Amino acid sequence: MAVLAIHDLSCVSKSSITVVLPVMEALGVETAVLPASILSTQTDGFEDVEIIDNTDGMERILSAFGRCGIGFDGVYTGYLGSPEQIDIAISAVSTFGKSVLVDPAMGDDGVLYPALPDDICSHMLKLVKRADIITPNLTEAKMLTGLDDVPARLGQRDIKDLIDVLRSYGPEKGVITSVPLVAGGLGNAAWNGGEIRLFNYEDLGVSVPGAGDLFASVLYALIIRGDSFFGSVLHAGEIASLTVSESIRMKRERRMGISLQPALKEIVRRML
Repeated sequence: MAVLAIHDLSCVSKSSITVVLPVMEALGVETAVLPASILSTQTDGFEDVEIIDNTDGMERILSAFGRCGIGFDGVYTGYLGSPEQIDIAISAVSTFGKSVLVDPAMGDDGVLYPALPDDICSHMLKLVKRADIITPNLTEAKMLTGLDDVPARLGQRDIKDLIDVLRSYGPEKGVITSVPLVAGGLGNAAWNGGEIRLFNYEDLGVSVPGAGDLFASVLYALIIRGDSFFGSVLHAGEIASLTVSESIRMKRERRMGISLQPALKEIVRRML
């Protein structure tokens, strides 16, 4: 199985492609990359970040794939910095998208990521509608659905309302990640068709860059290999939680992103 991952590339710090590629390969999925942007570092925690836009390069690389007869079994998209890059991702989905996971990376903690245009959500929605699986965090789920009256901590009814709107766009499977729960802690709210399951986990009080990329990468690798959807959500959530916990225990500098070592060790230990 071969997947094309369309993400940004941070030269320093573990997030996006530097997480996606080793994790998916460790799970036995041949992974090619199409960098949307090249960054000196990821933007969360670094003040002076060089960003090289690769929009023109994306189009040229995709054309070269076609000339070489290269194909893929799936497409996996992450952070896309402009409507033009989203259009290119949609083109890649049209060409290669036998299976499509969209991580609609647009914001967190209730705000849009820096440098993204205000209208990015309407463009991202076009890509979401082409996806089989989506993995928005709560901020992104609210942006995509337009449900602004979602409470700070969600109950079952609130989660179902969000999922009903997201499902209406087309994706039959998905996960809203990092949902603060009325009952306490956090949860990953997953759906497969009309079935919804909630996977609770401990709130460690800190978000670590790259954790969402790790979750989505484990999830998609397992699914593309043929594992069950809810079983894949369970494994992805447990590995992501363990990795964040270990990164904190190791006193890793937050802005450097997650430590990949515990993630890869856990993948090997489980023999997924």
